[in-house]
Amino acid sequence: MKRKNILFLFLLFLATACRENIDVQSTSMSDSLLAVNFQLIDSVKPLLKSGDLIFRNGNDDVSRAARSMNRKDTSFSHCGFVYRENDSFFVYHAIGGVYNPSQKLKRELLDSFCNPKENDAIGIYRYGLTTKEEVKLDTIVKNYFNAGLKFDMYFNFLSDDVMYCSEFVFKSLNQSTNGSLSKYLRLDTIPYGVSTDDLFLNEKSRLVKRQQFRK
Repeated sequence: MKRKNILFLFLLFLATACRENIDVQSTSMSDSLLAVNFQLIDSVKPLLKSGDLIFRNGNDDVSRAARSMNRKDTSFSHCGFVYRENDSFFVYHAIGGVYNPSQKLKRELLDSFCNPKENDAIGIYRYGLTTKEEVKLDTIVKNYFNAGLKFDMYFNFLSDDVMYCSEFVFKSLNQSTNGSLSKYLRLDTIPYGVSTDDLFLNEKSRLVKRQQFRK
């Protein structure tokens, strides 16, 4: 019980912590270096396919706390889905706290999601979905967005009306593949359910591109 209480307090901090470190660090990158890093983001765009998983590694305390909850690989702290809409790429992701006051599933431009001022790396991964599964995934993600799915600040994997980032990605993928990913759930460990690295280390996941930003 004590371990669960500690985990709860930790996750509560994760969902509500302030962004003071981000504000300090975001001013330290020169305009020229920032431009180079946005060019690196642009270089990834031709490789993207709607439905790809995108991961980022934040450089603030909240992201460091999030990484510590990964089971094996602490490369990334947050994730979502990439979709091309008209001529732009957008990311759908579950995020809360001061990052997203509405707490609703967020849709934002790829450049904003990957902002090099606030992140030092991104990663693109792809699950081998059939065309039918890709269409189903698109419908699931957009339905969650249109319904205003709220962020789960208690990180309770068993609740489906609110979700945290890796939970949203996993459950959307699992629904689109008729439950084929259920066998990968970790129900005997903390964190319960699925962590960020569970998604990109999954045997069904294929690396498209990992990009480290320049400092």
